[in-house]
Amino acid sequence: MAEPIGLASGLLTLAVFAFQASITLYETVQSFQFHPKQLRDLKEELEALRGVLGCLTDTVNATTDVDLSALNLPLLRCGNACKEFEQEIMKCSSRSGGSRTSFRDWAKLRYMGDNIDGFRQLLAGYKSTINIALTDANLRKTSLTAEGLEVYRDLLKTTTDDLEAHLQSIDEKLETIFSRTVTESGPDAAQLQLIQEERMSAQKCLEICDQLSNHIDQIQLTPEPPLTSPEILTTEGLQECKKNLNITTAKLESYMKARIDRLLTKSKTAITSEEDLADLERLQEEWETTRQSREICSKAEMHLKQNISTIDNYATGDAIQFMVSTDGNIIHGKNRGLGWRTRQVGGHLSDLSVQQLSRDMSSVRFQHNANEGPFSRGNTISVPDDGAEDMPGSEFKERYGPGFKLTPKTAADTRMPSTPSAAGRPSSSQTG
Repeated sequence: MAEPIGLASGLLTLAVFAFQASITLYETVQSFQFHPKQLRDLKEELEALRGVLGCLTDTVNATTDVDLSALNLPLLRCGNACKEFEQEIMKCSSRSGGSRTSFRDWAKLRYMGDNIDGFRQLLAGYKSTINIALTDANLRKTSLTAEGLEVYRDLLKTTTDDLEAHLQSIDEKLETIFSRTVTESGPDAAQLQLIQEERMSAQKCLEICDQLSNHIDQIQLTPEPPLTSPEILTTEGLQECKKNLNITTAKLESYMKARIDRLLTKSKTAITSEEDLADLERLQEEWETTRQSREICSKAEMHLKQNISTIDNYATGDAIQFMVSTDGNIIHGKNRGLGWRTRQVGGHLSDLSVQQLSRDMSSVRFQHNANEGPFSRGNTISVPDDGAEDMPGSEFKERYGPGFKLTPKTAADTRMPSTPSAAGRPSSSQTG
């Protein structure tokens, strides 16, 4: 007998479980002949989910240095949701005669109180969360194009918004259940009321922390370096405030979860219907899963900010511009140069390569200036003095690039006859 699937099963087992469950659900839906638009949309979502789960399974099989354990709970819930929805389809079909050729009562199908489209949105949340976790892990090793970066940012924003809306929907459903159980008379009524009030208070405090965190992000200073002392003090103070807010938010989340668990435990004793009890347990699991998914998105957004170097270069005239990353960070920016000779370098390079490129481009610059004309009137330019560069202990080339030796003029060339000036005084011209 196969062991039941649970959080202790491991990431690969959970990924395969969710993958197989999505395939089985798709095949079950496909076996019915009547496919209204909601069902067609569900099939498309299942195909997309299957693709993401397949990619996750391949990644877990191929690598061992990527930590995707945060997906354990979403994967377990995803697989269970597909299995449970398939069971609901079969139950609804059996009540209508059991024929897959004539079944048309898709509108009556419900899962945790939602219709088919609500279930499709549930799957979309799992899919987007898995996709974000995979992209976040891959960004530690590879880079994105500018277009890919914008797509990823949009995915983070829309997924976070959808998860927040889904979490609010779950809270409303739990609120309805709690309001029924709390108002019931009995020895636990007063305690249930107290726990409910504590939960609502914790939720309100979380909203305050979130608003304050967003406000800090809006007023965050972005001065140009070098920073002044007041700017450094202000930036450090705001960062410390954000850090303390995150700690407080984590404590409030844990506190509210404990209160909800107590409410659910108490509420289960007042529920007599097995279906209502199953829905309550699903809502509890979904509430925890959605919060975990939101945490995955939050960390991915933080990693994105930490791993991207934003550069905006602008220069005119004879300029050399570098937009490179030497630490593996993603580069997002522009090299804008307007002038008669602007040279630009961009990409992922080592420190040594950047230094060598800087020396080489400086050398080209000096040589070009030498070919255009003398540095000062009357001087001529010779080839670079390689002998001076090769002398032991010489640091000139390392710091400034190749130098050029000026050819001195003869004494006859430098002596100029004195001529009377307009004021009757002699004047002379010197080179140098």
